[in-house]
Parts: sequence; C-alpha cells; structure tokens
Amino acid sequence: MKKFMKWMPISMMILGSMFMFAACSDDNEPTTPEEPGTETPGAKVSIQLGYESIEVEAAGGSAEVTYTLKNAGTNPKISGTSDQDWITDIQAADGKVTMSVAANTETADRTAKVTLTYSDDEKNAASAELTVTQGAKAEEKFTITIPGECGSTWIPFEIQPKDQSAQYFLNIRPAEEMEGFVSDEALFNSDMSTYQQLADQYGMSLNDVLIATNALVSGPLEDYLFPKLSPSTEYCIYCYGVENGKLVAPVSKVNAATTAAGPVDNKLSIEMVSKVAASVIFNVNVTTFDAYAMNIFDGSASDAEIENALMGDGAQIYAGPLENMPVSSKLEVGKEYAIAAIGRAGNTATTGLVVERFTVERGQVITDLTMDLTSLAFDGDKLAEHLGEPSIAGYPILFNNIETNGIYTATYPFAKGELSELKAMFDSMYPGESEETFYMFIFSQVADYCSYNKQSLWMMNGQGSYEVLCMATDEAQENYKFGISAIDVVESNYSPVEEIDKYLPSSSSKVLLKNAGKFSMSEYASKMKEYMDSKSTYSFKTSIKDMSKIRSMKK
Repeated sequence: MKKFMKWMPISMMILGSMFMFAACSDDNEPTTPEEPGTETPGAKVSIQLGYESIEVEAAGGSAEVTYTLKNAGTNPKISGTSDQDWITDIQAADGKVTMSVAANTETADRTAKVTLTYSDDEKNAASAELTVTQGAKAEEKFTITIPGECGSTWIPFEIQPKDQSAQYFLNIRPAEEMEGFVSDEALFNSDMSTYQQLADQYGMSLNDVLIATNALVSGPLEDYLFPKLSPSTEYCIYCYGVENGKLVAPVSKVNAATTAAGPVDNKLSIEMVSKVAASVIFNVNVTTFDAYAMNIFDGSASDAEIENALMGDGAQIYAGPLENMPVSSKLEVGKEYAIAAIGRAGNTATTGLVVERFTVERGQVITDLTMDLTSLAFDGDKLAEHLGEPSIAGYPILFNNIETNGIYTATYPFAKGELSELKAMFDSMYPGESEETFYMFIFSQVADYCSYNKQSLWMMNGQGSYEVLCMATDEAQENYKFGISAIDVVESNYSPVEEIDKYLPSSSSKVLLKNAGKFSMSEYASKMKEYMDSKSTYSFKTSIKDMSKIRSMKK
C-alpha cells in the first residue's frame, strides 16, 4: 500500500498557494532522476515525475509537480489532460508541471487523474499519470441567508449558527475587495487590525477588546440588515468563529447586490428635544432603513445651499431612526441654526429635503456647583454574581459615584501619577493657563471612553493605583467643577459587594478602561497645541449603536 509524504511548498509562505503535497512511493521518498549524461542512446523515452501523488486543500488555486525526461528526442513536447473538469490549464515546461484547481465546495474529498503525454520529432511517445487528491470543504459553522429583496443602500440578512452559544465576528465588504484575501487568516487579521490597535493602546488583550466593544455576536440573527451601502454594488456578507481572540471556525460567506439608486418612500422628519446651547438634542424619525445625509447648519443658509452641502463629498450618512441625538459643539445662545436631512444613495437624492430651524436657548445656570465623589474597588467575580452581570466577571472593578447639583457629569480614571505628569507638561507649554483649561483638554482627549453617568462601573484590565478625574457642569455649561478621587484597586482594598447597593441604579454604565502607563507624552504635547489652536465646528456625538454596521429591523 502506498504512503503519502506531506510537503509544504515555499509558495505558501508568500501567500501564493494553499497546498500540501504528498509523495507516493514504496520507500516514502520522491523518485530520483538519473544524472545528466547517463541516458542510454536509443533507449525508450520516459517521463519521471518528482511525485506520483499530490494533495491540495479545498480552497483550490494552483498546484505543481516537477518532472524529468529520460532519453528525450529532438524538440520534445508534453501535453496534459485530466479526467475531472475541476483541474484545468495543465502546462509542462522547464521541468515543472503546473495546473489550476477549482475550489472544492463539497464536504467530501475528491480525486482526479492527470495524464501527461510526450512526443518529439522522432515520433517517440511516452506518458505518465499523476493522482491529485483534494480535501473536502470544512463544515460550515454558520448559515447566512438573504431573506428578501435588497434596497439601494441596504441588504437584509439572517444568520443561523450550528452552535447557538458560539461567538462570532460579522462583517460586510465589497465582493471585489474580498478577492484580495488569499486565506481566512488574512481576512481575520485585516478585520482585527483596528481592535488590535485599541488593545495595544490600552494594554489589553484582543479578546477583552472584542468583548468590551460588543464586536462579537452569539446566537441567531433574524430580520437584520447592513445599512449605509453604495447602490448597484455587489457585497459579501461573512462571519467566522472567534474564541479567546483567535480564529476558530472557517469563514462563511454569501454575496448579494444593492439595487440602483432611485426614489424611496422614506418619510424623514426632525424633532427638537432640547434647544439649550450646551445640549442641543434632537430626534430623526424615519419609516424605512434607506440611507440619508444629515447635518447642522448656520440659520442663514438657504435650503438650496443646505441641500448642495448634504449632497457633497463630506456629508455624514446615517440610516434608521436617531433618538436623543446630541450636538457635541456648543452653540451660540440666541442664534438660529438648522438641522437638515435628505435621503441619499451614492450621489443620488432619494427623498426631498427636510429642514428644522430653531433658535438656541441659554439653559439653567448654577453658580454654586457642588460635587462629592465616592470610588470603591470590587472583586469582579463576586460583583458579577451579586448584580447578575456575568460580563464583568474576571476583571477588578472600579466603581465611581458622583453626587452633584449640576446637570452633566464626566468621569475617567488615570493611572496614579499620569495626571500630574501631563499637568507639568501643560504648564511648561502654556504658563499661566487655568487648571480648568487643562482639565477640559484632558476630557476632550478621552471623550470617547468617558462615562457620562453619575454612577459607572469600570472593568479594569489589572490591579493598581488610580486617580479618577470627574467633572460636573450646569445646563448652560457656564460653570464647571472638577475633582479627583484616589483609589487602590487591589485585593486588599476590595469592598463587600453589598456596599454598591447604596449607590447603583439599574441604569449604571459599564466602561472599558485602558491599562496603566500607556500615555505618550510626545503625542499629548502635539494634541495640546491642536486643542489650544482649534476653533469650534458643528459635529454630533454618536454612540456605538448609532454607528453600528448592523441594524435590527424588528423595532
């Protein structure tokens, strides 16, 4: 019985092949060609293959095997054929046979015979056979289906995992872009690059970042869609299993295309929730998930100017309803502004323009702001059980509570010593600037990771000593108060879990924290200058939900 000897070609190391070769001979070694010059004149011509059998992976691609001619005549030629249509383009030249192998989409191995035929000017003839065995496609762990018609900016999808408890990563890319990934691992590494940067920045593991940012999904997804897509474009929806930050299941894929851009029956409306300068808040109501451009403008802009801007290259694109959407820029009291939206697919307007004009109000002023801070450390496993929150298990927990007569709060923990180091650098660059300016700069840099609740749970990446920087402000944001609470998040300083019941309402937030000592002083020096030189521009503060690549249609 013949045995297979596996061989990994060098081409795989440069991402050019996906194959494993297997020798087939009685002594488990490739055949050895005769030395040049030892051929016997007039002897029979033969084709000697380097391997009699090769194995290729299910993904397909190109495969090759070497050959040697013995007693070749004048002008030798070799042609190749296969008894299976999944092997094509067989070429033989310069001692190498190459062929193209189609991907195996079945769940069983398959075998083909490749026959090489020799001819020359002396009408000599010879032949040799090569056995090609291709592995089966890995069992699909996820079934992705397109349950209905697509729109010009959205594609519906459903996912059914075989293992309902498996965690998986879900994404969409243009189908043309997917052709550039030579392996599942290459696609995984590309997807994870942003999360890995976040992990490096905050001294965390990739798995912790994926969990904390809700990047992993589990269980079936029904009545979901990918919004904010380009019209008339073919996309690939795909997912794969992830465990402990590693790829553990092959990529499952399905292709679908958006339709051409055209009018849609999406009834857009804008509703003002708050007109207070420091906290302008509004809702955008929709009747479909078609994409739309939306922004805020100076009240002096005409409808024509607004529509031209919304159809321009820099427009912000949204899909679905927006509830309690805040304007992150502080607007001028007594001045008129306009929030506007228009349906958009690519460069085509799909609805009429909707404009809501309003005048900004001052808001409540509190001149005697107060702030009382409480910080506690907890064992994450015990607190998870006490609160019924399994996602915080395995982490040391820092809890922060702010008692204030102010309207808004913000919180962020720093490793002990970081704030004083940053303050010293700030003072050297901007002598005479107020402490309030420094703290406002710091909050501007960590805004995306702050807690804006008066109570917050921080999932710490490790034990250590921390300083929790807190801010309270009135509704008009004319008065601010800052405070720092020092806390050792170490086992010897853990509080009984029942202590949290004095402070924690059901709406308290959970926030991801960086590891200590990850600030780059040179980077912050540059950002300080940018902050001090910057001027206000209109912008919105969006949540992860607002910016999500997937949206549920159930609501």
